[in-house]
Amino acid sequence: METYQGALLIVGVCGIVLLILAVKRHSHLILNLVYRGVAGTITIFFLNQLMQLTGFSVVIGLNPGTVLTSTILGFPGVILLFGIKIYGLL
Repeated sequence: METYQGALLIVGVCGIVLLILAVKRHSHLILNLVYRGVAGTITIFFLNQLMQLTGFSVVIGLNPGTVLTSTILGFPGVILLFGIKIYGLL
């Protein structure tokens, strides 16, 4: 039983080392994802405020799903979220 634990420990350490190397090598891609996530979240927030001011009942909740969608797809993802919400109201 101890041999499996030792093997799992070695695999885990190797995985962590590979993850650190990937982050170090592709830091600009990770930073780009963070920027898109923040920009998408801010865009959703302000579009929600704009919709409420104009009297529309289209509000997208800020949750991990919407933040992940705006992070991966960017601004088109935000538009897609609002489009799906508007389509659901029809």
